[in-house]
Amino acid sequence: MKSGKITEPQCKRSVLKWLPHDREAVIQGAGIGNDYSRVHPSSAGDCVLAEASVTIHTKDPEKYAFWKALNKLESSGAKPYAMMAVIFLPARGSEDRIRHMTQRLAQLCERYGISYVGGHTELLESLRAPIITVTIYGNLHEKKNNISKPVKDIVQIGPIAMETTMMLVSDHYEELHSRYPAAYLNDAMQYCGDLSLHTVFQEIFKSEYSISYVHNLSTGGVYAGLWELGEACQCGIDVDIKQIPILQETIEVCEFFDINPYMTFSGGSVLILTDHGDDLAEHLKKLGFFARMIGQTTTGNDRIVNSGDIHSYLTPPKGDDCYKLYGV
Repeated sequence: MKSGKITEPQCKRSVLKWLPHDREAVIQGAGIGNDYSRVHPSSAGDCVLAEASVTIHTKDPEKYAFWKALNKLESSGAKPYAMMAVIFLPARGSEDRIRHMTQRLAQLCERYGISYVGGHTELLESLRAPIITVTIYGNLHEKKNNISKPVKDIVQIGPIAMETTMMLVSDHYEELHSRYPAAYLNDAMQYCGDLSLHTVFQEIFKSEYSISYVHNLSTGGVYAGLWELGEACQCGIDVDIKQIPILQETIEVCEFFDINPYMTFSGGSVLILTDHGDDLAEHLKKLGFFARMIGQTTTGNDRIVNSGDIHSYLTPPKGDDCYKLYGV
């Protein structure tokens, strides 16, 4: 395909054809000659926006970008209603890839009741890997993340590094199959197959337990997430590494590629601050979620991860350990 913005026929048959148009909030959606979309958000709450990008050469990058943006938005307590996607692809690709990405995003939007209202698609000669940016819009009906200074329990929901596990098994299946049985790898793919936190957020925000702060994990992993939590709340952290949930499959796959599972993509996991850590974790486990209290905030400035008698201090995140495998 030629470099530059895709042609009108390509846009019509591979993008616009697949976008859902039946949402009440959408007054004007994507279309040829329409350089903007008009929506009618609810007047009941603030408008919230969340954006996420994927820039590494992985299979189905649009899925990861969508999940990242959706989890960011819903961590605020907002209900999503519209999405826009900007897709830059290497010019050597085929139109089928554009259609596949659009269809996948449209399917994800349908699943969560979101309108796909437009975006931009362009082909560039200089790109080695796709660049996908997803922006999701939502209405905030009840304000969350009321950060306060007193000591809080830190609860983690979902095992860490599931996003990395899914990427590595999907992108490097044959390499991993040289060591691990197909059934083992397929089970890992199935468990990590949906990184949305949609049902988790629904449960925690309607529960009887007070929620002070919510932070979904992604780039940089749980260590980056804990540091960012400390920065947002201006507090110290004391966490037991043995309590941080992780799948055995994740340990094996990350070890194969020499990736630190505590410092890599962890979509599908979230950190919660609450006054009732053990009670909230137990409540969520009864509902079928993977939840555990992993530590507490402190009134000091030190952000510490404990492993028995060994105490490590968190430092500001520097990228993601998975980048070294993908040449970033």
